[in-house]
Amino acid sequence: MLEEPRMKQAEKVDQLIYGVVSERTPRGYILRLSSDPQVFAKGTVFEEAVYYFYRVLAEFLKKQRDAGHDIHDYTFQQFDFAALDKVHFLTLVSATNDLDPHHMNMTMTFPQARLIDLPETFDQLKALLS
Repeated sequence: MLEEPRMKQAEKVDQLIYGVVSERTPRGYILRLSSDPQVFAKGTVFEEAVYYFYRVLAEFLKKQRDAGHDIHDYTFQQFDFAALDKVHFLTLVSATNDLDPHHMNMTMTFPQARLIDLPETFDQLKALLS
């Protein structure tokens, strides 16, 4: 019987998912870790805020891990969706175990919308990111 090839331990990459509350402000954006809002980054444009947030998140999680804490405790597990409004939206950051900011990715999340409501949803997205 043939065995399926196994990935070497070094090749295995786990994805860690962190919830981020992104806020549109008059001066730009503030991104906060949902499990610890004291972990945040700012930027005048969304892409700049994301760039800084990746680095802040990596530094924070590395310090937690070095102090003996389980970084899985900060992953996205629960969220109060009532906290979202026209300027606050939920994003998710995926990170690899090495916490390399260059391997992090952000995904924006929005509530499901009916087809008829998509133009309004699109206008809301444009307002958040323009």
